[in-house]
Amino acid sequence: MRIKKITSAHKFIPLFLQTLIWFPTRLIFAIFGRYKVYGKENLKDIRQAIFAVNHTSELDPIILTAALYPLGRFAPMFYVVAPAREFKSDKFRWRKYIYTNTFFTAWGAHATVRGLHDYEKSLITHIKLLKRGESLCVFPEGKITKTGEPGEPHGGIIHLSRESGVPIVPVAITGVYKMTLQLFFRRKRHMVLEFGKPVFEHQIPIIATEQYRTEAARIFSSIYSMFKKRRINTK
Repeated sequence: MRIKKITSAHKFIPLFLQTLIWFPTRLIFAIFGRYKVYGKENLKDIRQAIFAVNHTSELDPIILTAALYPLGRFAPMFYVVAPAREFKSDKFRWRKYIYTNTFFTAWGAHATVRGLHDYEKSLITHIKLLKRGESLCVFPEGKITKTGEPGEPHGGIIHLSRESGVPIVPVAITGVYKMTLQLFFRRKRHMVLEFGKPVFEHQIPIIATEQYRTEAARIFSSIYSMFKKRRINTK
């Protein structure tokens, strides 16, 4: 197994790119997506987080970054993504030529190692980032929902928190499932993001690895509750 070496470039390039697009992204979202952010008071006492986000769209990573201040304590944001080879499917159309390892790394996204059935090995790069003081965005479902509703999470967020001591912040995104450019520019959607209360490492019971999914589902239930509360014009 190849272990990725983390260098200073892995931080400064994402920081530059994410800062560069923050203002125009936030402005466009506010005008056309009527973008609203709730629950930021839940972040006031933490300086680092594992953001556990429901996955409804390829826009989700940008929607999260737009909710936080550029150059703030959570910047740059790093992401857990699937290996680049999984983005070569025709379902990604022209985007399959953009979604490469170079593209992902430049924006702060680092792939898991698939097929090992071992959190320690598959998330080794992400543990390194957390121990360096970085924040991480994780989509516990592992893929975009097919129904629009939050799905069943994997247990990786539990491993990440237990190994790093970093709190998990549940995040619910609504309003972007199957959103088209026409719907967006006609202002037919309300894009909403809500931060839930952080779950600290000491609040996670000492459980066996095979029980991580069950504990992740308990945390994910708060995402589902926020999702139902904030869901507006998502059909």
